[in-house]
Amino acid sequence: MGANARLLWAVIIVAAVAIAVSSAGCESNQATQSPTPGAPASFLVYTNKNAGVEMSYPSDWQLTGNSAGVTIATFQRGNESISYQIQRVPLNQSGRTPQSLAPSLISDLQKSSNSLTLLENHSVSLGSEPGYQIVWTFKAPNGELYKGLMVWTVKDNSVYVIQFTGNEAQYDDQLVTAQQMISSFKLM
Repeated sequence: MGANARLLWAVIIVAAVAIAVSSAGCESNQATQSPTPGAPASFLVYTNKNAGVEMSYPSDWQLTGNSAGVTIATFQRGNESISYQIQRVPLNQSGRTPQSLAPSLISDLQKSSNSLTLLENHSVSLGSEPGYQIVWTFKAPNGELYKGLMVWTVKDNSVYVIQFTGNEAQYDDQLVTAQQMISSFKLM
């Protein structure tokens, strides 16, 4: 992963962690992957019972990370800059909603870069729960434009965050696939 992609991920991770003040405890994550019943033949199912999530993903995307911390899973498509990440961040206070978390998350993202432009900012649903979504662009130090989509929901005092990022051309090319992955996301 190049310096630009690492910088972009650092910005995204800082923003996700800003959602909560405490960090996730270490736990063993066991994930299974299997063909998706009823989904196109080119999709597989990712299931992580310890994290309580399930999602379909394209068979030509690789599970490149499956850690026991905040990040539940990371998927990438070949050598492209495209990355799709699922995180679970514990909240230190109950009663928070996706909408109540939006202002601080957006503010932290905007503070992280003077080249960040917010394109979308609205309520959605994620895994049959109320959620929130933002879309932004970010100019890397080499001048390349990146796009990011982040959608999150709150359940059982945890924030579940899905992030889809990549350089602008690859992001636009894979957006429909990312939206299918987001639509298939389930909290168990």
